[in-house]
Formats: sequence, structure tokens, C-alpha cells
Amino acid sequence: MSSVFPVSPRLLILSLLFLAASMAHAQFETGVRINKEMYLTYEGVEATVTVTNRSGADVVMGGPNETAWLSFDVTDPQNRSLPPMSFRSEEKIVFKAGATLSRKVQLGENFSFADPGPYRIVANVYHPLSQQYYASNRVTANYMDVNPFLKKVFGVPPGQPGAGQIRRYDLCLLRNLDRTSLYVRITDDRTNMSMSTICLGNCIMVADPQVGLDTENRLHILFMAAPHVYAHVGLDTQGQVFKRLYFKEEGANRPALAVQQDRTIGVNGGTPYDPSTVVENVRPPGRSVKQKPPGL
Repeated sequence: MSSVFPVSPRLLILSLLFLAASMAHAQFETGVRINKEMYLTYEGVEATVTVTNRSGADVVMGGPNETAWLSFDVTDPQNRSLPPMSFRSEEKIVFKAGATLSRKVQLGENFSFADPGPYRIVANVYHPLSQQYYASNRVTANYMDVNPFLKKVFGVPPGQPGAGQIRRYDLCLLRNLDRTSLYVRITDDRTNMSMSTICLGNCIMVADPQVGLDTENRLHILFMAAPHVYAHVGLDTQGQVFKRLYFKEEGANRPALAVQQDRTIGVNGGTPYDPSTVVENVRPPGRSVKQKPPGL
């Protein structure tokens, strides 16, 4: 004889809610990662969002009322929610069942990241069939503020955006546990407002960076980017990198920034170097214990 145990209505409701939540979670599997953990204040974050369609059906991506299907929630170091950002995309995406979609978004275009401390970032992806947003994991971007070690004041030349304004190139070093990064921040010299923050890459402070301005007030920097390897980077008044060349020192023949005969700024000394041609030393595969050494 079988026994029937009554089910509490409350327990039944909780079970149904749990089942609905599990089914909802299975629609879109969403994740986000950022390009690094440590940033200089005002530096932008590059976020990569990855979505896998687990709904079992093809989906035409789009938000409610023709809004964006991807948005971000960001909280600042004071745990305040910043105005949400939506990622606009004009392309019509048919998201196949079982497929994975990936997008890179520059968050610095919508968030200033002006305060030092941790910013917490979550991506939200809209699933049109269920009319729900699915949240990603939470990532943390840690921001630090440092004083510049070198300042160069310049005027924006005629014909360029902001012509006549007085600005500064502020050079900063951001030291992490395992590396030091060289930054240039373009600042309005009157208001001290940051206009652009650019990371030039790793910098080894065995030799101090060399700095100069050309006739167009563009900044030139020569710094050690790797052991015995120097990077010559040119940055214009709008914060755009227009030159990046590498040189290798050979003994006492060390690269140096210098004004050339045509009044441009270039590099004397050293040997031109292309990092993309470097082939790492690869160890030959080991022999099996059953193989005899050569000659035996």
C-alpha cells in the first residue's frame, strides 16, 4: 500500500520559482573579462563580453523597444552606481542556438574612472524571447593615482581641435607587483582637467626616458621597453600615437633621442629592431627511454 504525503503550497511555490530561475539562467550564459587589473585614473577599460546561447533556439539580438541588447552596470569606489551604459550596434545579429558571441567594448567612452579605488563591472545581455536580462560575473578594475615625474607644457597648433589652448603632457609611472607601465596624460593646463590618458607599455627604469617636442608640439619619448630594447613613441596633441619604432643597443652603441637635420625628432645610435621577428629558443624534443643516443 503506497503512502501519499501532502505537499505544502509554500514549498511548491518555492520549487516552481527555483525551477523557473534555473531555466532562466540557462537561456544565455554570460561572462565578462577586462584587459588588466590595475589602471591609472582616467584610463579606459576594455571589456570583453562572451555570451553562449543555451536557449535551444535561434535569437535575433536586440533590446526592448529597439534599445541595445548589451549594457553595463558599474559601481565606483564609494559603492555608488554610475549611470548605466548601453552598447549600441547597428548590425542585425542572428544568434544561433549553441553558438558563442563575443564583443569588445571601450568603457572609457562612457565612464571617466576619475577616482582611485576599485570599480566593479557587470555586463547585462538581453534575451528577447524571455524578455529578461542575464547578468555576467562581476570583475574589478583597480585604479591608482600617481604624480607625474615630468611635465611638458605646449600650445595646440592652428588647424587642430582646441587650437590655441594651453595643455600639458604629464608623464607618469604606474608600478605594479611585477612591472612598471609608462603613461602620458594630456591635461588642460588652466583647469587641470584630464583630457586623455594613454598607456605606452612596459618601462624599465634602468635608463630614464628621453623626451622632446617637435615643431608641431608633438611629444616624442624614448624609453627602455625590454632589456637592451628601446621604444620610440610619438604622440600628437590629441592623444593619438602616430609613431612606434624599436631600437636595440649594441654594447656602447645606445639609442638616443635627437633633433635631425630637417628639424624632425628621431633616434641616433642603436640598431633598428622588429620585435615581431623574434623567435624564442625552442628546446628540441626529448628522446624516449627506448631510443638510443646518436652514434650508438
